[in-house]
Amino acid sequence: MALRTPLTAIAATSAAVLALLGGTPASALAPTPTPTPTSMSSGKDQPSAQDRQFMVQAHQGNLAEIAAGKLAQRKGTSKDVRAIGALLVADHAKLDRKLRDVARRLRVSLPHEATARQQTKAKELGALSGAEFDKAWTKAMIYGHRAALAAARKEADSGSLPQVEALAKASQPVIQDHLDKLLAAQKSLGALGAVPPRTVQVAAAPQAATG
Repeated sequence: MALRTPLTAIAATSAAVLALLGGTPASALAPTPTPTPTSMSSGKDQPSAQDRQFMVQAHQGNLAEIAAGKLAQRKGTSKDVRAIGALLVADHAKLDRKLRDVARRLRVSLPHEATARQQTKAKELGALSGAEFDKAWTKAMIYGHRAALAAARKEADSGSLPQVEALAKASQPVIQDHLDKLLAAQKSLGALGAVPPRTVQVAAAPQAATG
């Protein structure tokens, strides 16, 4: 009986410890579960679907405008068209550098080329020449800049991230300036293209000799 006393005491002590710990022998030997790490990001620092769409479309628009500007410098016959073309190349390259920097920091993947529709339009314009090119190019650029301005205003008003909204706001005065110049050029080209009707001169019939 004397030998069983220490064992009984040890068992009693172990039971008391487990009772204090609130577990059974099996649970006491199990490893403590590792707590699942809680993400520090609440999603507020991630671009929304609209933010991503704006960045992708703006980037493709910049690529298209840069290509169109270079085309105007090569093929434009109007001084205004060539000047606006150079402006598009410089301004849209600057806008796109800022956009790509923000997209890289937000890990937003951007395409490497303009949309298929934009590329098709560029080929159509490239097939034209002379005054026909100037007018068609100006009309296409007006359409593109109006669409870009509407997209920038929408993002500035209802975007999710401040840095993407800032891109949209910064692009608006640049796009508006281009649009104003394009509209003025279109008006000028229209005036140049309005050829007055040709006047047909009819030679006077010789008068009959009088007596």
